[in-house]
Amino acid sequence: MNYKVYNQSCIEGMREHVKDDSIDLIFTDPPYGIDGDGLDVHYHRDESTVVPGYVDVPLDQYKEFSLNWIRECERVLRPGGSIYIVSGYTNLHHILNALHETDLEEVNHLIAKYTFGVNATKKWISSHYHILFWQKPDKGSQKRTFNHLYKWFDNKDSYNDRLSVQDMPRDYKPGQIKNKNQLSEDFIEKFIMYSSNRGDTVLDCFGGGFTTARTALRYGRKFVGFELNKNAYDAFVPGLADVEILPDPEKITVDPVELAKRQRMREGWRKDRAKRKQQTSPNLFE
Repeated sequence: MNYKVYNQSCIEGMREHVKDDSIDLIFTDPPYGIDGDGLDVHYHRDESTVVPGYVDVPLDQYKEFSLNWIRECERVLRPGGSIYIVSGYTNLHHILNALHETDLEEVNHLIAKYTFGVNATKKWISSHYHILFWQKPDKGSQKRTFNHLYKWFDNKDSYNDRLSVQDMPRDYKPGQIKNKNQLSEDFIEKFIMYSSNRGDTVLDCFGGGFTTARTALRYGRKFVGFELNKNAYDAFVPGLADVEILPDPEKITVDPVELAKRQRMREGWRKDRAKRKQQTSPNLFE
């Protein structure tokens, strides 16, 4: 079996089941410490198909909670392994402080923009998440994976896909059983594809609807995950056995004329830079 999932706290679960330096990529969306089980009141949404029992973390425990699970992530990541943490803004400082208590290194701080924010009349409407991209330091040949051309022939197209503000699509699944605050698999896919390879092991500390699991398995990764809510565990884990493994996405082609134009421009830029460097370099023999 190419996945292992456990109905327990990720802190105790990682200590019990996950070896040091064994995980290539972590993508996880932890509870936000904002009474998440009652958010439907603010969003005015139908919760009849949402799995009950969402487990949030009391605000007065959030600091210690964040430090404990992030320290475990540091332990289990291999050298060069990557971690993405999705967070709201309310307790973002606790997560950032916990990360800075480790030897993990920051790579990017991304913003995920969505169009379904909580309505408000006396303040700005929140319509984004933070995505913290960190890594365990490289060691020897074990370096961070980043496949910037995983579906592109040319860097210009990849460039536009890798901007630090990302659109987060809403995952409409009318009539289907879902987890509260479930992220879109299309959204998760790009992080898994950019930051891991087939055969790598992906971990999600807070499985929820197991969208990270399905996406990782679909593209030939192995998966380890934890979910404390037994209702969610029982609802979504059986479906992992039915995930169809797909080949990598076909690369998006570039018109040959356009590609040739780009290559000529780049060659011109290289020559200009070399010329400027030569003109500004001191002559040590004068």
